[in-house]
Amino acid sequence: MRHSWIFVLCLSGFVACTDVTQPLAPTPVAGPTPQPSTPSLPTNVPGVLAISLPIDAADATSATFGMTPFGYHAADHADSGHTGWDFEYRPGAMARAAAAGAIEAVFVDGATGRFTVQVEHVVGNHHYRTTYSSLAALAPDIAQDEVVRAGQPLGTVAGVSHFQLDDFEYHRELPAPNAVSAEPFLTSDAKAAFDRIWSTALYAQEFVEPLATNPRELSFPAARTWTKAGGDGPAGFRFSRSSAPSTDYGYAMLTESGTVIETGVATIDLSTKPSPSINLVSPTAARAGIYDIVSNELRLALADPGEARPTSLGAAAIYRTK
Repeated sequence: MRHSWIFVLCLSGFVACTDVTQPLAPTPVAGPTPQPSTPSLPTNVPGVLAISLPIDAADATSATFGMTPFGYHAADHADSGHTGWDFEYRPGAMARAAAAGAIEAVFVDGATGRFTVQVEHVVGNHHYRTTYSSLAALAPDIAQDEVVRAGQPLGTVAGVSHFQLDDFEYHRELPAPNAVSAEPFLTSDAKAAFDRIWSTALYAQEFVEPLATNPRELSFPAARTWTKAGGDGPAGFRFSRSSAPSTDYGYAMLTESGTVIETGVATIDLSTKPSPSINLVSPTAARAGIYDIVSNELRLALADPGEARPTSLGAAAIYRTK
């Protein structure tokens, strides 16, 4: 079932400005999108685990959200950030072992009746664990202390499975202190497949936490600035969010120097896939648009005040963030 989510993006702390005489001239796109660097490994201890994805690329779907990233903050992980990746599987698809290892634990969630499998991986003297949750049924021979190979089916997924990597040489002063992003551990083939899946991701926190690996440690209110790299549109935007559980945002429209020329509230509608809609409403103007965010790049097609919403991202302005 496709769900519709409408999130209201609210802003506090900015003073609205009605000077809209600044030119919105198109600029050529500044080369291909620079990919954000893969995060550093969280430890220098010898014995680095190489992992594959827990999902076959053909089993990935984006009927609702595609996947959610590491570290982002929402109501169910407001204090410590998301401890892994949530993948959306086609119904009945298999979760697979990301690396060879021994099954450390198999248990059932009493609230949902679904299974969780935890696999221990030892590289030299370095201990890791991968966790696969929300399995509707276990594959044959999946039991505690059994050895599994990389890619071996662990169980079927009814829709969404949480995948987590723990590195026991790494600690945070947070709940789940060993959880680390799996991104720097992916093999080259797994990274290529991951990038294809990640390009379909769609979730409410993207404007401030857009990366596949976001910091789990984040103070709120939180904001992120996007700077135009090409196309026709304002020179930049700053989006802010007041708290981790909140899906309220605000926007500030910026000149090239970073001066705020307009502030207001926005609404986004994630149900208008593949291009979610956005409405920017200030005290003096209302603009309708559509957008797409993949990691550090935002494509935004924004109509002039009072005009109809664009129907295509073909002429979208491109914004990038650090």
